[in-house]
Amino acid sequence: MFCSNCGKQNLDNAKFCESCGKPIVNTSAPQYTPPQPQYAPPPQPIYQPPQQSPFAPNAAQPVLAEVGISPKSRTATALLCFFFSILGIYRFYAGKAGTGVLMLLLTIVGSILLVTPIMIAGAIILWVLGLWAFIDFIMILVGKFKDKNGLYIKR
Repeated sequence: MFCSNCGKQNLDNAKFCESCGKPIVNTSAPQYTPPQPQYAPPPQPIYQPPQQSPFAPNAAQPVLAEVGISPKSRTATALLCFFFSILGIYRFYAGKAGTGVLMLLLTIVGSILLVTPIMIAGAIILWVLGLWAFIDFIMILVGKFKDKNGLYIKR
């Protein structure tokens, strides 16, 4: 047995510690109690309502069934591309204003060059714009055309 006061080992039947003289409490082998695991439940997600526009506070946010799908209409985009292809109007609809302005400016420049002595340059510019719009039209039809946020226009 060990003395609970000084820690010295004594005889098993000793009533007092040989070293410090304190009474020894007769205890059997120390009882081992395994440490209890500290369980903490995972933190619950905090719900935050969607931000509302200050310009339309009661406007409903569009709910998309699939992630990565634009709320823009593929039909509207395809019709705009078909009828106003080289003007780039469909790109404005998709939110790609930069390339829409570029197509519109190139259309104006190409049209002006068609009535000048260097009309071949105008024809080349308009041909390239037509090819660009044709490729975009095919991509719209197969659902691979993206809006300004990188979401596919498939609706």
